[in-house]
Amino acid sequence: MVEMFSVKAIFACARFTKHLSHGKHAGFPWLYCCHGINLEPRNFQRSRNYFTCSKLHSQEKKVYVDMGEFPVENIRNFSIIAHVDHGKSTLADRLLEIAGVISKKGDNQQVLDTLQVERERGITVKAQTSSLFYTYKGTKYLLNLIDTPGHVDFNYEVSRSLAACQGVLLLVDANQGVQAQTVANFYLAFESELSIIPVLNKIDLKNADPDGVASQLENLFDLKEEECLRISAKTGVGIQDVFESIILKVPPPVSSPTKPLKAFLFDSTYDQYRGAITNVAIIDGSISKGDKMTSAFSGKTFDVSEVGIMYPDRVPTGQLYSGQVGYVIAGMYNIKEANIGDTFHHPGQPTEPMPGFKAAKPMVFAGMYPIDQSEYVSLRSAIDRLTLNDSSVSVSIDSSPALGQGWRLGFLGLLHMDVFNQRLEQEYNANVIVTSPSVPYKAVLKETKLNKQDYGDTDEITINNPALFPDIARVERYLEPMIMATIITPDEYIGKVINLCIEKRCEHVEHTYIDQKRVLLKYRLPLNEVIIDFFDRLKSISSGYASFDYEDNGFEPADLVKLNILLNGKVVEELSTVVHRDKAREVGKHICTRLYDTIPRQLYEVAIQATVGSKVLARETVRPLKKNVLAKCYGGDISRKMKLLKRQAEGKKRMRKLGNIDVPKEAFISVLKR
Repeated sequence: MVEMFSVKAIFACARFTKHLSHGKHAGFPWLYCCHGINLEPRNFQRSRNYFTCSKLHSQEKKVYVDMGEFPVENIRNFSIIAHVDHGKSTLADRLLEIAGVISKKGDNQQVLDTLQVERERGITVKAQTSSLFYTYKGTKYLLNLIDTPGHVDFNYEVSRSLAACQGVLLLVDANQGVQAQTVANFYLAFESELSIIPVLNKIDLKNADPDGVASQLENLFDLKEEECLRISAKTGVGIQDVFESIILKVPPPVSSPTKPLKAFLFDSTYDQYRGAITNVAIIDGSISKGDKMTSAFSGKTFDVSEVGIMYPDRVPTGQLYSGQVGYVIAGMYNIKEANIGDTFHHPGQPTEPMPGFKAAKPMVFAGMYPIDQSEYVSLRSAIDRLTLNDSSVSVSIDSSPALGQGWRLGFLGLLHMDVFNQRLEQEYNANVIVTSPSVPYKAVLKETKLNKQDYGDTDEITINNPALFPDIARVERYLEPMIMATIITPDEYIGKVINLCIEKRCEHVEHTYIDQKRVLLKYRLPLNEVIIDFFDRLKSISSGYASFDYEDNGFEPADLVKLNILLNGKVVEELSTVVHRDKAREVGKHICTRLYDTIPRQLYEVAIQATVGSKVLARETVRPLKKNVLAKCYGGDISRKMKLLKRQAEGKKRMRKLGNIDVPKEAFISVLKR
């Protein structure tokens, strides 16, 4: 919402703020407000003799916030964890409404989901924080909420968020019951030794079974039925009980206000005008605007220009004290200076750094190239800034004869890759080509002089790019990555689910009934068989009721081959992939068919082939555009007609040998879906 004020009104408000600055609020952090309008200078835009001022998103009237009012024992840091579509964002909306952070409106939906891709897809892909002020039995508490994603591809966001919390709300849909990601998130919180509050949502639905779901929680996680809160985030039923449970069951952070500053960086975003905006948890001490802070990772010292809380937008407070969670802006214009997991302290007062985060392990790799090489520099800047906000993406420089300079990016899953690409297009207006995804393989090398020359003394290499796949003559054995898959499905679909897993070369591990109707299955599967279409097919055969989650489970020997794609006899490395020998013909035929449907007809014939070594497994031919060279030849010598036809055939043969084949961007994208 934008409102217009004359210059006269602005100057009147400026005089009012100047008067306040000499009063009792001098030296305290606060917002200059007038009828709920944010009058910070950076939000002004000149328009003739008017200024435009953006109305604060959070509420119409702001109060002055003195963070010193909240001692450690009155602070609660908690997160909401759940499976996809169990109501995390809706519950966050109700908590924000009751705490007065946002006004109670009927259109409050996904307030913390600020990314365009989140609103379009209806999922949370990025953890978001917000501070809440809540009074319980006469005592004012500061509650720091972190809303987390639910999809397995964004599990790293959940693990990082839990590092800044002391408790979690384990949200379960009372209609759907415990699902695969519910199990994974519970164990994440359990291993982090956090207080777990079970919450049953959507009890207002007609088919809801809160008693049955509570029984599932007790059977699986040993959470007592009577401790399960029963709410409806949509209607607001039981939300007050959630606040009470957070205050009573979530312990305050273990922090000391008397110790030197120790701030833990758990997330960050990039602002083109202000540099990296770091989200920090203050473990010990305090930090104020104007302070200097030093990175334990790099040793660099920064000047703190702004300190505040998320409410849910950024609200400057001037100071953050021990146990509190907020943001710090310190002029980090080089994005490599904001390292996730870093610890900050005051200069000359070093402290024991936090252990940081376990590095994310990419499960899917893909090449990314600009459509026009003139956009390389701007695309590199966009990728750098986006990876600051999504630190689970790994980036390495790559090049291609056909596509030019680019990068090899590692993602946690196919949806993660898709969302990253969509964010590049929406937030940075970047248009890229993404090659076929692959998983990281390993090769145990033979002890030969050639291998020592190329790979040094190492006897095992990791292959993230199919173009670097070594020949079988140099390899003792190949290893492929395995996962432990958890599938929860109604028992009526067990047969179809088992058949799908067998088709994907599974190894059965566990078979457990959660209740009378639902089964938990565990299978060990090759990652390459899962990343493309496994989840879609699982949902299809189970009418949408089955849920799926997986985790890394090491490597295992496998009979792997490199499947090359040739266009008119030339290998296109961007389309090459590594597959199991038994699946090579099937995958090769699929890729050839996709390319046949996508590559436009040329002036000459285009042969599309899938090969393993010198053996052709599949072929499609794109026929040339036809031109009737005899159209104007009426009668006459037959030898003249034959000469024209021969000349046309020779011309097409030369073009086929020398011409460039037009392979559109859609051809690379179409290969993704097998």
